Amino acid sequence: MKAYKFRAAAQIAFAFDIIINRRLYCADWKNLNDPMEGMFAYSYSHDQETEAQRIVKGVVESKNKYKVCSLSGTYDCHLLWSHYAGGFDGVAIEMNLPEGSRSIRPVEYRGVYAYLDLADVKREDDAARTILFSKYKEWEYEREIRILSDSEWYYLENPVTKVIAGPRMPDALFKVMNITCCSLGIEFCKVGIGDEGIDADYVEPPSGLDRDPLLPPQKNVRRRR
Repeated sequence: MKAYKFRAAAQIAFAFDIIINRRLYCADWKNLNDPMEGMFAYSYSHDQETEAQRIVKGVVESKNKYKVCSLSGTYDCHLLWSHYAGGFDGVAIEMNLPEGSRSIRPVEYRGVYAYLDLADVKREDDAARTILFSKYKEWEYEREIRILSDSEWYYLENPVTKVIAGPRMPDALFKVMNITCCSLGIEFCKVGIGDEGIDADYVEPPSGLDRDPLLPPQKNVRRRR
């Protein structure tokens, strides 16, 4: 599953940590930018009140053990670059995440609250995961892919595959990022904006540095503004 992590130039140390150390930081879900994150409504029958209290308590306890890393399924979104990559001065880092993992899946978008019918809850942990793998539909543009983890770091099974720099990235930082990607065998690109949306235009390695032979051949460069 292809996913992207956005970082602003002001957070570039975090970007280098992902690229070099192959790990993603997982935050307490209560600290994420949506104040309705993790909130849920529930229903139960009148004769289930005692059991309902036990289930709700178990769901809350299960939720609290998880941390979250939020990524996107696309880099082709102006709002993502504006909100999470410093207004196009940062990067989008492309990686491949394992398919079919219980801990990784695309977010399901819903109303303000997640909803549980407690009669259908078999395991509190599964219910907690259902809640945390959902989000208010106003965030749907993010096309979020979410990692749930019980630890602070999620370590990537494979190296980063591509780094895409925003067109407003400072020149010195752009050069350093290009050198870093070249040395690690990671494809380096730069955002190109045109009528058809956002492209990732291939950037040649710096002169004097050997290009990693495992990198794909140079792509055709489209016109950009």
